[in-house]
Amino acid sequence: MKTITALLTMLAICTLFSGCGTLREPTTDVLLTGVGATIGYEASGKKIGGAAIGAGAGYIASKITNAQMNAALSDAEQQGYNRAMNQAVKQQYWIIQNQQRRESTTEENNARYITVTLPETVLADGTVIRPTTTTLRTQ
Repeated sequence: MKTITALLTMLAICTLFSGCGTLREPTTDVLLTGVGATIGYEASGKKIGGAAIGAGAGYIASKITNAQMNAALSDAEQQGYNRAMNQAVKQQYWIIQNQQRRESTTEENNARYITVTLPETVLADGTVIRPTTTTLRTQ
């Protein structure tokens, strides 16, 4: 009965602190060490040596669990960073595309065509250039 009470107390403590990110590792250490000690104590016929071995095994299990959780969190953080960078690049691309689209529309609206008549011209070497009319595009 005492074992069940101890396990329920440890479970309640773990549940109480489960939302705190800063207490995750110490809570896991205490909980798994206590559970390991309780299991070792019961499995060894209520000997202190079994409790110590169980506590050590529980502590090692908690460190392995915490290392895996930290690695998963680090990977998730890196993936989020990469996604944010990709999103920023896409946003910059579309900003540039929209700016260029606006510039080309503005240029077409402001464009004017001017007709210029060039008179007949005689060059120094005697070449005669006939009169011509051309249209120039201005902005």
